Amino acid sequence: SGKQSLTRFAAYVSEMKCFQVELTKGYGIGEFREDLKKLFFMTGCDGDPVVFLFADTQIVVESFVEDINNILNSGEVPNIFANDEWEKILRDVRPHCKAAGIAETKDNIKAHFVHRVRENLHIVLAMSPVGSAFRVRCRMFPSLINCCTTDWYDKWPAEALQSVSHQFFSPLELGEHRDTILPGLCDMASAIHSSVGAMAERFYAEQKRRFYVTPKSFLELIALYLGALDEKRAEMDVGISRLSIGTKKLNETNEMVQNMQEELAALQPELEKKSAETNVLIEQVTKDSQAAAEKKAKVAVEEAAVKKTAEEVQAQADEAQADLDAAMPALAAAVDALKSLNKNDITEIKGFKSPPPLVMKVMEAVCILLGAKPDWDSAKKVLGDTQFLQKLMDYDKDNIAPAAIKKILAYYDDPEFQPEVVAKVSKAATSLCMWVRAMKVYDEVAKVVEPKRQALASSTAMLEAEKAKLKKVQDELSAVIANVEQLQKTCDEAVAEKQRLEEAADTTSKRLVRAGKLTGGLADEGVRWTATVGELNIERVNLIGNVFLSAAFIAYLGFFTAPYRKLLVDDWIEQCREMQIPTSDSYSLVRSMGEPVKIREWNIWGLPVDEYSTENGILATKGKRWPLAIDPQGQANKWIRAMEQRNSSRSVKGNDATILRTLENAIRMGTPVVLEDVGEELDPSLEPVLQKQIFKQGGRSLIRVGDSDVDYNEAFRFYMTTKLPNPHYLPEVCIKVTLINFTVTLEGLEDQLLGLVVREERPDLERTKNDLVVSLAADKKQLQELEDKILRLLSASEGNILDDEVLIDTLSDSKVTSGVIQGRVKEAEETEAQINETRLGYKPAATRGSILYFTIADLGNIGEMYQFSLDYFNELFLVCIQKSDKSPELDARLSNIMEYASLTIYNNVSRGLFGEHKITFSFMMATAIMRQRGDISDVEWALFLMGAGIVDEATLPARPAHAEPDQWTLICTISQRVEALHEFARSYGASPAEWQALTDAEQPWGALLPATFAGLSSWHRLLVMKCFRPEKLIECVGEFIAVEMGRAYIEQLPLDLHVVFPDAQPHTPLVFVLSAGADPMSTIIRYATDVDYLKRMHAISLGQGQGPIAAQLIKDACASGDWIVLQNCHLYVSWMITLERLVEEMDPKKVHKNFRLWLTSYPSPHFPVLILQNGVKMTNEPPKGLRANMIQSYLADPISDPEFFDRCKKQPQWRRMLFGLCFLHAWLQERRKYGPLGWNIPYEFNESDLRISVRQLQMFLDSYDETPLAALNYLTAECNYGGRVTDDKDRRTLVTAVLNIYCPQILEDGYRLSASGMYVVPTDALDSHEATVEYIRQWPPVAKPEVFGLHENADITKDLGEVDLMLKTMLLTQAQSGGGGGGGGKSTDDVVAEISGEILGKLPSNFDMEVAARRYPVVYSESMNTVLRQELQRFNKLTSKIRSSLLELGKALKGLVVMSADLESIASAMFVNQVPESWAKVSYPSLKPLSAYVTELLERLEFFSTWLEEGNPVCYPMPHFFFVQAFMTGALQNYARKYTLPIDTVEFDFHFFWEAPTAKPEDGVHTSGLFVEGARMGDEKVQLEESQPKVLFSPMTYVQLLPVQSDKLSTYPHYECPVYRTTARRGTLSTTGHSTNFVMFMRLPTDQPSSHWIARGVALINSLAT
Repeated sequence: SGKQSLTRFAAYVSEMKCFQVELTKGYGIGEFREDLKKLFFMTGCDGDPVVFLFADTQIVVESFVEDINNILNSGEVPNIFANDEWEKILRDVRPHCKAAGIAETKDNIKAHFVHRVRENLHIVLAMSPVGSAFRVRCRMFPSLINCCTTDWYDKWPAEALQSVSHQFFSPLELGEHRDTILPGLCDMASAIHSSVGAMAERFYAEQKRRFYVTPKSFLELIALYLGALDEKRAEMDVGISRLSIGTKKLNETNEMVQNMQEELAALQPELEKKSAETNVLIEQVTKDSQAAAEKKAKVAVEEAAVKKTAEEVQAQADEAQADLDAAMPALAAAVDALKSLNKNDITEIKGFKSPPPLVMKVMEAVCILLGAKPDWDSAKKVLGDTQFLQKLMDYDKDNIAPAAIKKILAYYDDPEFQPEVVAKVSKAATSLCMWVRAMKVYDEVAKVVEPKRQALASSTAMLEAEKAKLKKVQDELSAVIANVEQLQKTCDEAVAEKQRLEEAADTTSKRLVRAGKLTGGLADEGVRWTATVGELNIERVNLIGNVFLSAAFIAYLGFFTAPYRKLLVDDWIEQCREMQIPTSDSYSLVRSMGEPVKIREWNIWGLPVDEYSTENGILATKGKRWPLAIDPQGQANKWIRAMEQRNSSRSVKGNDATILRTLENAIRMGTPVVLEDVGEELDPSLEPVLQKQIFKQGGRSLIRVGDSDVDYNEAFRFYMTTKLPNPHYLPEVCIKVTLINFTVTLEGLEDQLLGLVVREERPDLERTKNDLVVSLAADKKQLQELEDKILRLLSASEGNILDDEVLIDTLSDSKVTSGVIQGRVKEAEETEAQINETRLGYKPAATRGSILYFTIADLGNIGEMYQFSLDYFNELFLVCIQKSDKSPELDARLSNIMEYASLTIYNNVSRGLFGEHKITFSFMMATAIMRQRGDISDVEWALFLMGAGIVDEATLPARPAHAEPDQWTLICTISQRVEALHEFARSYGASPAEWQALTDAEQPWGALLPATFAGLSSWHRLLVMKCFRPEKLIECVGEFIAVEMGRAYIEQLPLDLHVVFPDAQPHTPLVFVLSAGADPMSTIIRYATDVDYLKRMHAISLGQGQGPIAAQLIKDACASGDWIVLQNCHLYVSWMITLERLVEEMDPKKVHKNFRLWLTSYPSPHFPVLILQNGVKMTNEPPKGLRANMIQSYLADPISDPEFFDRCKKQPQWRRMLFGLCFLHAWLQERRKYGPLGWNIPYEFNESDLRISVRQLQMFLDSYDETPLAALNYLTAECNYGGRVTDDKDRRTLVTAVLNIYCPQILEDGYRLSASGMYVVPTDALDSHEATVEYIRQWPPVAKPEVFGLHENADITKDLGEVDLMLKTMLLTQAQSGGGGGGGGKSTDDVVAEISGEILGKLPSNFDMEVAARRYPVVYSESMNTVLRQELQRFNKLTSKIRSSLLELGKALKGLVVMSADLESIASAMFVNQVPESWAKVSYPSLKPLSAYVTELLERLEFFSTWLEEGNPVCYPMPHFFFVQAFMTGALQNYARKYTLPIDTVEFDFHFFWEAPTAKPEDGVHTSGLFVEGARMGDEKVQLEESQPKVLFSPMTYVQLLPVQSDKLSTYPHYECPVYRTTARRGTLSTTGHSTNFVMFMRLPTDQPSSHWIARGVALINSLAT
């Protein structure tokens, strides 16, 4: 939105520095504080005004914000400076304190430093409101609100968009209709930006994919448009120009042919005459040339002699100069020394009255050379001369008197007359000493050099004489040569003229030949070129709209899938036409921006051939920002790698520590980089590369990578890919990259799989096809290049085109080659068409594969562990093709492939799914296949998944009395929208009896339908089931799958590692996805034992510190071939990245063939996607269903071991009791699916419980003559299984169940395990292990509730919950339709505010506790007074909490206070109709939704208000009490005090009655309001009876809680019925030993044994969930 850009601009206008931190790899709090120190030094010490711009993308760790918070609050960060840094601050700030008149104490200076920082430092925080991060930071760091001015940047309005676009579009050349087109373009730019924003919201609503539209995309649209329009226009202009020139050249050639024939005839006579004249001239030139050559030879001899003399003279000069050069350094040093002297130095020497001896010696030598007397007086005179130094410098060193030199020798040879010795006495004397010595040296050299100089002068004179003589001879030679040259020139002119005439004749002849070639060869091209020029001129005008749409497409649409792209582009095209913007009739991005030759190359490199993928290719190569491909199947990655391989591309992982180094090298060298597996957040250190922050320095293009500046090579390319199927990229990421959705399309995958099928079935055909694709691409590319070459040569030719023989020959050859290639291309295209037609015969198999893959891919929306890569699927599909039955008939063969592939892929995938999702997957497969065939319409599919939706009931036929409202709405909707069921509503409304059989059927799928509907398809039958028997829908779905696909798709086979293991490769991990109560280690160990590999298997449970050990184990095992088992991967999240890298780096060629890596993990979002997608996944969970559980037990260790099975001494008892024990194990586990009705707490009974019980059973049978049933009961119920049970009511259920197994009757024939007798302990079937398993297989796949002792109603609750879960699960895989009320809905805040207002309006004021204390004082005789006052206090606390939080929430919604985490959670809960957690903490237990909770709360408050005002009620509604136990204790206490009994000897007796009481009882209390679950109280006989069908909760009678002494309790057949506060039943264990949800036991009368109701799970409930 421009936050940072405007901040920089404002800083520039205000003449302030703008400071930002530079993130590098490993940037942390230490580096951040160093940057803060720089800021403090600049602002506090230097006093520079600085803007600190800090964006939320730079928050690497949250402590950054804490430091910012401190600066905002106090202007400093505590303890940031070390002592030495404080010293620097004190030193630098002290002068400023002094200037300000502040006392210069340490504290004052520090305070002034902080003051200067606060004055000069301006902090600008650029934060994004998207997501929760900003809200959380505002709550954690209040200074972000209190000490900042919040400037909210909203989305750009339409006016701003139009204004900006107008500014950029105004300079464009838009032709004669500019006044219409320019406003249209500006309006379109704004409309496109707005439409993409709206589509992004729709995309999220329907696909749950979040994308943000930012002004950055708008600016990119403009930049792309301006650049691409110029580029395309230039490209098209070149094309038009070339074609125009080509046609023009051809036309000119035709006109020139006649003129050239006439010219050729006129040239012949003139050519003959000119030949004779030229021959005469040639003879004369030859004679004169010979004479000149002789003269030239003589001159050459003389030149050689002069040259030799010159060399000798030069050698003499060089020798003399070398001698001089030897003296020059000393002379130069002396001169330099003299120059360094000044007046003071001279004065210093003069100042000596008696100079030191060395100074005296120096001055004597100077006087001798200057011709003065060598004494001190003369020396002083010499020194006193103002020109003394100048005389020394100008001294005539070439003419020194020999006498003077002779005198000087005495000084020169004196050891003390050395500069370094003299320097110890006087600086000036030193320089003079150096001068004297230099003069002596120079004089010596001059004496040697002078004779040489004289000899040199003589030689030089002789040389000049020789040169003069030579010049005379040379002048004579020049005259001769000039004459010859003049003759030659005349001759050359004559020859040239002759040649010109010959060439003219020859050229004309050749031109005629070439003209024939040109016009003959390119005649047909000329016609085509002329037509093309006309088309291109029209297309050039359309570029205005086409390029605009393409720029918008590239800037905005990369994230969208094909249907949404089409919707937007179609809308844009329509608007362009309305605004009269020129656009092609059949616009597409591929036609507008694509290059056919390049696209064919992309296809060869692996880009799918469908248009969507081609669009993605254009987006990746044409966008201004670097592309980030959402690539869950890895197709983009493969294509990019193949495309950039020729450019030496590099690939790095998102978590690679060497990213920056790789980028530095690549940017410098200009090679592409592919960053793979990026997450939802990009490394902040990549910011300069992503933003292309290139700057110029010294004529070099540089970019800052990390902490270094790197030369930027324009050839550099950066690609990013992510395997996340549905990433959520925040706007900060969206503005930096071009997001491209590379998720594979149905058409693209279908083509790939078709190639796979044909390659296996007809390898010859596929090979020919692939060769043709490559050759066609090459030929068409060559054709294009040849045409470009012809046009380029034609347009680039200058002058007469017929003179360019190379050009004409090239054009001719090119045309011939072009003709050959065209013929080849035509033939190849015909062959390709035939091959494609043959290939299409195999399309059904490819279509089936594509459908299966997308069905599998949708599973990823259900669970994070359900991810499968396209490579994995392709390999599996290939195996299916290879292993399926062969057939010579194509249809039969295709059928075999499809059936085998469907079942094999189902089996491979389903073994990695949890049981609850397997039937969902089967159903998804079946319906996907049927939807592709057209057997299921989209309308029918939506009706099944979502029901009727919002329907105006007024438009429906009148609802008959026998129909439920929702049921009738659905029936009528189906009748209206489904042709096959158009009579549905009429039939049910008129003849409900005909449908009664379906309504009452226990297995509705097989029930008879009315005759009119007897022929319904299985799908339409399923729709009918949804209307009448929704609770049986899963069962019906199973039957539907069996009809459409086969029973193999609904049978859940037990895991068999002997089948699974061969599917795993050495480099492919085997992954166990865990569920509670399942441990796969025993399975792995058993398999390892079976294959004799247990000793070579190494297991390690992952956790802190185990990573390096596991890594070393894997490394060693890869080489040795051992097995490694890594357990509980979910517990070591931080190591998962390392694990992924280890697996990825496994080289299939190097890993030992026997190596296997086994992994176990609970579902975790941190588990490596790479392993999930390519690994062999298996779920390990307790088997679902009684039958499956029993089979699993018999196939598991140790029962499956023949030696163990047959070892017991008492085989008949052993096998019967073993069968019963396995039944018990299955019974205990399967009872969990009924929720609280089955177990209050869903215990994780597992195989280890069964194993120990089985071994104990065998041990006890072998050890005792009589079967010790009591011991077995105790061990099994109290120890093996009971050890897990913490709830005493559950323990009662467990003991009852075990007693039904370990009883004497089980040893009798035909012992019933269920009341119906469907499940019995067999006799014959126990003869062998195999027979027993086969007997169990005959059981129904789904057990009825009666097996578990439950009422049939238990299935309704269970089934409805499972159906609801299945439909919700399937909806996760579907695109969500907009549905409903369109855009008129209220916002979340509006809804929450409305609900809050309603609750506050209904909530009464708090109870007056003073009034309550006066009216109901604490008295000994009435404990209920205390109960009332305690309840009122609790309700006051609750209502105060509700009221205060709602009032605070209202302020937060208005922006008056900060929306705290608590308030936010309250708002979120209210929006989804849930009771906020903060209320629940001070509330009574309740499972009701918010609306029902408030209603119940008001009822409770009303009850206590009436009690407070009117006195104790006649009957107490038990559910209304906050703390029921206090109420019961009060009743007991009143009775005990009344009769002076110890309260611990008193307990409740119960009287049950239906008639409402009218008076208070003498003793005890009347209660009401309870519900019975699992049974009901009889109307006539007040005792427990079976529930009525389909009635889940029945009202309880009125109950008198009558306190009596414990020994006087009434006796009657009863069931100790637990009373719970909510239907959850489960609570925490309290100090009473009971659950906090438990209230009491009531002894309900019954004529059935207690065990019957215990198994039924009968309980009394205070508060229902609705």
